[in-house]
Amino acid sequence: MWKSLNAWPYSIRLFGVTAAIALAMALLLTFELIQRQALIAQSNLRVDSQTAPAFLLDREFLRFQHALELHLYKTIPLPKDALLLHLDLLESKVDVVRESPGAAFMFKNPDNVASVERIHEFVQRAHQELNRSDSRASVLHRLLQDMTDFTAQSHSLGTSADLMASILMEEQYDELLAQNRQITWLTLAQLIFLMGTAVALLSRHRKQQKEKAALTTLNDQLRQAQLDAESASRGKSLFLANMSHELRTPFNGIMGILNVLATTPLSPQQADLIYTANNSAGHFLKLLNDILDASALESGKMSIQAEEVDVRAAMLDVHAIMLPLAVQKELKFELHELPTASFWVKSDGTRLRQILLNLLNNAIKFTEKGKISLQFQTSSDRAGLQFFEFAVTDTGIGLHEESLGKLFQRFYQVDSGLSRQFSGAGLGLEISMGLARLLNGEIEVQSQLGHGSTFRLRLPLVTHTPAITEVVPPSQDSITPSNHISLRILVAEDHPVNQKFLAFLLQRMGHTATFCDNGELALKALQEADFDVVLMDIHMPVMDGLTATRSIRALASEKSQIPVIVLSADVYKEARDNAATVGVNAFIPKPVQPQELQTTLQLHVLSKREPTHSLSL
Repeated sequence: MWKSLNAWPYSIRLFGVTAAIALAMALLLTFELIQRQALIAQSNLRVDSQTAPAFLLDREFLRFQHALELHLYKTIPLPKDALLLHLDLLESKVDVVRESPGAAFMFKNPDNVASVERIHEFVQRAHQELNRSDSRASVLHRLLQDMTDFTAQSHSLGTSADLMASILMEEQYDELLAQNRQITWLTLAQLIFLMGTAVALLSRHRKQQKEKAALTTLNDQLRQAQLDAESASRGKSLFLANMSHELRTPFNGIMGILNVLATTPLSPQQADLIYTANNSAGHFLKLLNDILDASALESGKMSIQAEEVDVRAAMLDVHAIMLPLAVQKELKFELHELPTASFWVKSDGTRLRQILLNLLNNAIKFTEKGKISLQFQTSSDRAGLQFFEFAVTDTGIGLHEESLGKLFQRFYQVDSGLSRQFSGAGLGLEISMGLARLLNGEIEVQSQLGHGSTFRLRLPLVTHTPAITEVVPPSQDSITPSNHISLRILVAEDHPVNQKFLAFLLQRMGHTATFCDNGELALKALQEADFDVVLMDIHMPVMDGLTATRSIRALASEKSQIPVIVLSADVYKEARDNAATVGVNAFIPKPVQPQELQTTLQLHVLSKREPTHSLSL
């Protein structure tokens, strides 16, 4: 049916629609005429409904007057309780007249206001007298006399209400009729206008068809561009995740083996070579992290985890990390305004430390003599908003004024020539600014060429008081276990170098490890033997780590609750979120640090099995 209608010429279809609308308007006119008659009938009904409270008040006034006469003059007096009941009914009618919105029109007449208030006052006096246990007959006679004197005025109240309601309803009726006439004329005007615009719509249709065709083409192009952009974004994210995994996986083995090798007996020359290799690996890891962080910031995939952060502890942490670099260049590294006790704020502790480390690393890099300082302070602006600030000051080479505007651009380097003295990718400051803005803060810089620079990190101050917990830091001397519990650990890891590193590391910790090359083999091994914990890689052939974890949690036995700790080279937030969704207990990024692995085992496995024992490095 619809296909046959669409086949008709547009002019015929438009005329049909116009005729239908015209018919609808004609029906509307008929309805408006019917409505006029309904308004007349309704106005008569509303007069009665609005005047009813006044007439009911007059009737109850007479009833109470009659009851009072019976109480005073009848041989067997009307009981006092019955008299009080009539008085309560009278009082309720007075309240209706005084408070009902429908009776408010009566009070446009001052005489009606006075009459109602007089009855109200009479009711209050009657209540006071009748509620007394020793009501005097003389007072009751005086009440009756007052009512007799007021009878004519009470009758006139209903008559006045009727007259005023009639006048009011007549005014409303006239107003409604006038509005009805206006609506009728407007409807006629609309009908004429509709017929006149039908011709204009017909001519407009041809132009709209052309515009629609052009818009459809443009929408198709935009939709395709959006699909291409989304595909490119997914491809970029997948590429970065894969590159992160592919780079970090062998890098985990390299750094792990170097760390293990450093604990074995070495000659001075061998120790120096290991030290150099470790430094190079550390530089490579920082460069890799900077590239991944810059990409995450650009794509909006960097997230902030608000938590309680101890400013004092954070300053001491970054000081301990950067002090060896400063000592190596014979620079002083000072802390100013260090809080004397824990100073807790709400922020992202990891990203806060990352910003400070980037700023301090640059300060040390560009300072050849003198000192580096890290200062803390709080402040507030004119609006009363509070902030906490860190200032990193150096006595280094300083910056040209024209360089300050480009300082936080990607890959920008003050010393960028082929013979440049200072190395680096030029990402640290851009990442720091991006992180500061994610924390709702800003980084400002002041510098003078040849006299050093000051970088000031300013963040909103949200104080926080966490629950007091006692943290006992593990020893850093060695990885030899002391008074430990030996764990049976199932390791799902497909890279042979990482298997070798983890095997050596877990053996030095005093644990027994069983290795599987993929998640399917790990699931089978868990079903066939007993283990205390599973170390799970994410990217593996046959069955990945997330699928394997999901299958473990679906087991119909107590083994479904075994702790699963992910060791992954995929450090993006999506990987962590996906791991948490399938039921992973903890996430450790590669390269795996022995201390972090040991602390995680202590938290998720050992502390739940034997509280009196601890695992120390």
